[in-house]
Formats: sequence, C-alpha cells, structure tokens
Amino acid sequence: MSKKNNKLYRICDALGCELEGIYPAPKSREKLNEYCFFCLEHIREYNKSWNYFEGLNEVQFEREIRKATTWDRPSWKFGTKRINDDYKFIFDMFQKDRQEKKKPIDKELLDSWKILDLKPESTIKDVKKKYKTLAKKWHPDTTLNLNKDNKKNNETFVLITKAYEKIIKSLTEKTI
Repeated sequence: MSKKNNKLYRICDALGCELEGIYPAPKSREKLNEYCFFCLEHIREYNKSWNYFEGLNEVQFEREIRKATTWDRPSWKFGTKRINDDYKFIFDMFQKDRQEKKKPIDKELLDSWKILDLKPESTIKDVKKKYKTLAKKWHPDTTLNLNKDNKKNNETFVLITKAYEKIIKSLTEKTI
C-alpha cells in the first residue's frame, strides 16, 4: 500500500512497476481466492500468459470440465447410481414388492438358445452377432445354387429367425 493524494492505493505487483494495481488476478489455480494486483499494462500481460489448465493431464482436464458444468457441486454420471441404493437398508420393507422377479425360462426359449448355440446369460449384442452369422450362412439367397437341398436350408433359416425373435423378445420385455 502506498499513499497518493492522502489516499491509500495498491502498487502493481509486477517487478519494478510503481503504478496503481487495481486489477486483481488469481495467484494460481490452487489459490483462486488469493489475488495479485496489477496495473492495466501488466494485467493484460498476465491474462495473455494465464492458462488455468496448464499442467493438467486429460483425466484431470475432464474432471475440471465436469466440475465447472455443475458449478463445483457433487454429481455423478447419469444412470450409474440407482436412486434407492443409499436408503435400501432403511426402506427394505418397501423394496420387497419391487424386487425383480426372475421369470422361469420355458422349454421353447431354451430350444431357441440351443438353436443359436448360445447360453441364456448371453447379451443382446451376442445374440445379434450370432444371428447375423447364421443368417448369412443359411439365408436362401446365399444357398440357392450351392445345394440341391434348398427346402431344408429355407426351413433352417426360418427356424433360426424364429429363435432369434423369441430370444430378443424375452430379453427386451420388462420383468417387474
């Protein structure tokens, strides 16, 4: 602080500068609430060289963007936390009615899994991939001139398609 016309004022924090420092700038990324004060000329230089993200790796950079997006309030990725995980032990009596019920696998569905040569634990992605492979192999258009037993190939293709449809339907319908 210095006196000028009986008033106190800050001197610019730049080395050797005696001008009034009226423009605040954060000292560092870690000390955003602590300021250096500069004159107009030096604050312009400081702002040109200031890079809040300097020295951050990609993960830290993404974390900073996420924090800034939510105004530094805690958040989590959408869909990663179920709403009642924290209170499950308190409200367990309400959860008993809403528990997912495992539906029994009927014989036709088991046969469908066997036709596609997959296990019931397979994902939709696995089922689609397997169906695509089998459809290319058994589709009547691709086997038309290769085999004399074209009717059998056609029946096999229909069987594969029906099995695929049944499995996809069972995987996509709600169980609650």
